[in-house]
Amino acid sequence: MPSIAAAVHPAGTAGFDKRYLERAITLSHVTLYQVRDWCGYELEGRSTAQAHLLIYMLSGNGMAAVDGHRVHLPQRHFIRVEPGRSYRIDTAERSNEAMRLVSVEVQPVTGSKRLAAVFQSGTDSQAIHDTAGMDELFFELMQELQIHDRYTQTMLDSLINRMIVQMGRLIDGAVSTANGKQRVLNKKELVYQTVQYIDRHIEHIDELGQVAEELGYSYSHLSHAFRAEMGVPLQVYWVKRRMMRAMNRLQTGRCSITQISEDLSYQSIHSFSKAFKKVTGFTPSEYQSLYGKGSGYR
Repeated sequence: MPSIAAAVHPAGTAGFDKRYLERAITLSHVTLYQVRDWCGYELEGRSTAQAHLLIYMLSGNGMAAVDGHRVHLPQRHFIRVEPGRSYRIDTAERSNEAMRLVSVEVQPVTGSKRLAAVFQSGTDSQAIHDTAGMDELFFELMQELQIHDRYTQTMLDSLINRMIVQMGRLIDGAVSTANGKQRVLNKKELVYQTVQYIDRHIEHIDELGQVAEELGYSYSHLSHAFRAEMGVPLQVYWVKRRMMRAMNRLQTGRCSITQISEDLSYQSIHSFSKAFKKVTGFTPSEYQSLYGKGSGYR
């Protein structure tokens, strides 16, 4: 199993190291060996001889080295480590923030050619930007591993399969972008792609110019097309989708109000609370008390 190197850092020692599995779990398409939630400044180890390792940077900013090849690993990026390879991840220079990493170690089962092919694409020397919200899958996976009921195996199967498929799509997308492939969209297609992008990446959008840049159009062109087709300004749609995500997360109770406001790119908890009350009629704390997990609401 990977081991944590002794860390000496101005901000202090590492925070935690949670390993969820005592033994491997065989699922439909993969064997799941370990899920690990780790926080600290230096991490090193070696992937097992039979399993692929997916390492995802939930928060922080690091430099990863796989068999000596170094690559920048910022927040919401991931790398793959092939079986039997050594790796080391250090906090990036001039960063005092501890890294929080989640790793999943899996081996495709014999005969599972389609998912196995995902691990043959791309390269483990490349950090892939997560634009598909994989962090939510990791949170769901860790939550499910703490439930342990008769539905857990089925849920793990679904979550791991989705995670591998998303990983494959992101790797394929990174290769396509590098090859300069881009399709010109008509107005209706552009608006549809805009809606899809916002819905999938709502927690990764700091401002709407990012959406226009990602789709390869100017913001003025995008906003004009969106209003013409949808009948509402793009800004209004974005605000409503942020509020829907905030309500969902307040109901689950997995995150604090402060964390939700930060994840949805509000400048302060005050601005988030003001926007939330304008849309829902409640403050975030009032809404969580009424509809959150354990509130008794059905």
